[in-house]
This record gives sequence, C-alpha cells and structure tokens, in this order.
Amino acid sequence: MLEERLRENRLSWRWSVFFLLSFSVFSLAVNAGIFRSFDHSVGLWLRAFLPSFFPWLFGVVCRTGNAEFTLPAGLFLVFFSLRRRAITRKQALFWTVWFVFGMVVEHLLKVRLLQPHPGSDVANDPLDQYLKPVLSVETPGSYYSGHTFRAFWLALLLMESCLAPRAAALTWAFLIWIGVIVLGWHWTTDTLGALLFVGAGVPLFRSAGQKTDSGSAGRIPFSGS
Repeated sequence: MLEERLRENRLSWRWSVFFLLSFSVFSLAVNAGIFRSFDHSVGLWLRAFLPSFFPWLFGVVCRTGNAEFTLPAGLFLVFFSLRRRAITRKQALFWTVWFVFGMVVEHLLKVRLLQPHPGSDVANDPLDQYLKPVLSVETPGSYYSGHTFRAFWLALLLMESCLAPRAAALTWAFLIWIGVIVLGWHWTTDTLGALLFVGAGVPLFRSAGQKTDSGSAGRIPFSGS
C-alpha cells in the first residue's frame, strides 16, 4: 500500500513538473510574440462570424468568473467542503495555496510579459458600458487569463467535493474559457496559459486526497456523473 502510494505520488509530481515546464516554455513563446498573429486572427474571426446572441450570453456568464465573485466563493467552498469532509485537509490547504499563488503569478506575468491587451478591433462585449468589475487592477499585459484559471480551479474543487455535477462544473468553466476570447477580454493564448497552470496543480491536488495506510484520509469519494 505504501509503495503504491509513493509510486502514485511520484507520478503526480512528474505530471506537475511537465505542465509547469510546458507553461514556462509557452509563456516565453507568448512573450516573444510568436502567436500574436494567430491570436488576432481568432479574435477578428469570432467578432465577424459569431451570431450577435453569443456575446450577450458570454457577457453574463463570464462576469460570474470575476474576482469579486470567485475569490470569496472559492474560499467559502473550500472551507465548506473541508467541514463536510468531502476533501482532505491537505487538499484544502493545497487548493487554497494554489488558488492564491495562481492569482499572484497572473498579476506578475501581466506586469512583466509583453502580451498587450486585445484592442477595440476585437472587443465584442455588449455589457461593458453597463457592468464594470468591482475588483480590477490595471496591468499593461493580458497574459494569462485569471478568469480561465479561477473558473477551472473552482470547477476542480466542485467536482472533487461533489458540490456540483461534473458536467455542470465543467460547462461553466468551459463557457468562461471560450467567453473571454469571444468578448475580446483575452487572447486565445492567454487562456491556454491559464489551462497549463491549472494542469500543473491538478495532479498534486488529487494526490493530496489519496488514502493512507490507516484507511481513508477523511473525504467522501467522488461519484458524480
């Protein structure tokens, strides 16, 4: 049992290192402007060909991923999940640390990397003049997408703690991922960088919920559909 757990832990660390290395290489490529033409082409295509209904839909959904909602919601849900013993203490601690760490990394990269914000030629948010974010920090860059990072990291917690069906949690996160590109809030590469950073944390979060030799580590196994 111990040897099996150690082997699984090593595998989790390897996957985490793989995603972190991929994130680092991808971030350097973004900073060098390698994907800028691709990003701009995607933004222009979405604005030109997507039916006008979708920006309104994404404008509403994506605002549920704003920091003023996801930050307090995430901290409440991780505490609530721990009290229900739906996740282990290690999982709760790691989820919270990675959540905060991810937002710090997001801010630092937006300040340091040379990835400009999408311009008015790809902006497509019909609610922008009516609904402004409460928590907002102006940065010179847009990489990576905090909305995408927070949405998928919250979806992971919701699925692991059985607080929401897998399909519902992933659909919400997926809509925010696509939506921030459609609205012109972020470039496609901004969201891909966020997904790589989430990917680096997932194996370690799952590893923290493994059983010990003395039995269950104090969580209700996930059985959602």
